[in-house]
Amino acid sequence: MSCQTGIVASSRLAAYLASTSHHSDRCIQITIEDEELQLIQNRIAASTYEADWDRNVMVCIEDSEPCYIFYRLDDKVKVTKETKGLFKRKKPDSTSSQYPYNDCDGVFYYVFMCYVPNDTSVKNKMLYAATRATLRRIFGDNRISTEYMGTVPEELSLQGYKNHVLSAGSNAPMTEAEKELAQVKKDEAAMRSQMSTNSATLPGLNLPATQDLLNNLEKFKKGFVNYLQIKLDTDKEELKLWDCGNIQGSELSEKIPQDEPRYHLFNFNHDFEGEKIWKVVFIYSCPGYSVPVKQRMMYSSTKSCFLDSLAKMDIEIAAKREISEGEEVKEVDVYEMIHPQKHASRAHFIKPKAPSKGGRRLIRNNN
Repeated sequence: MSCQTGIVASSRLAAYLASTSHHSDRCIQITIEDEELQLIQNRIAASTYEADWDRNVMVCIEDSEPCYIFYRLDDKVKVTKETKGLFKRKKPDSTSSQYPYNDCDGVFYYVFMCYVPNDTSVKNKMLYAATRATLRRIFGDNRISTEYMGTVPEELSLQGYKNHVLSAGSNAPMTEAEKELAQVKKDEAAMRSQMSTNSATLPGLNLPATQDLLNNLEKFKKGFVNYLQIKLDTDKEELKLWDCGNIQGSELSEKIPQDEPRYHLFNFNHDFEGEKIWKVVFIYSCPGYSVPVKQRMMYSSTKSCFLDSLAKMDIEIAAKREISEGEEVKEVDVYEMIHPQKHASRAHFIKPKAPSKGGRRLIRNNN
């Protein structure tokens, strides 16, 4: 039974692990000596694992001597039909990497600790680190519930073990930006789970819409009003009408709020190539990062569904735009949204003529 470091289990350790006698032991100490894994001591359980911990583990530790410690907990491994074969006893041989057991009900979970003090030699540090996986396989991976490494005795005490378990189950420290992103994801999941489909909704829209908004969308579609402003109520999680009426293109910029996001629908009446036409533009206004993250997220994630719903209601959108302030949608801007200016094609590059070589010259031979 060899590994990358060439460390093997001694005959005494192999026989000990192959037997069932160690099932009653609370603490097992193993070290590396003469390129073999040697059993140093085994201590019998007297009480609960917490009561036995410090008086068994701490006596195994010497300040400058590294070692491995297996400490038996009070919880037993759950054996199923699929895993029962792993615990059938068989005679160990030189090729086996594990020593199973015939007493399924007596197989306990263990904590596997590797104590390597800071002042030990570099060779020992490398040797114990490289041999951990081998010893784990020899002992039985399926019986180890927790594995950790300590460099000072306090880390292997009962309190040190509890601190390790607590830190392993806690969240990693996050920056403010990471916390904000995590909150956004949490809010988004909550928003989706709380969406109701029982109230009146726009076709295909995830959020409920008030009946007042639905009625005014019909009026907008039929041309009774040419402007609608829609607000997303983040508390009630619904879309509702905030403003409506008939306005001129020059008045649109004045309708854009400076402190909250909004959706805007404007049916723009204008002349184009000698013909008076009507075209609907959709504008999503959001003042910027002064708006709460949840509010920005809800408006952004609902926008595409809202546009899909308008299309199903036969409200054709000629142009869409996102802005942060009203100055970005003056009447000329709305016109250019609908009718983008065609850029003049670039003039083709004309290759210049080659320089003149002058008149033809005759070379005469005077001879």
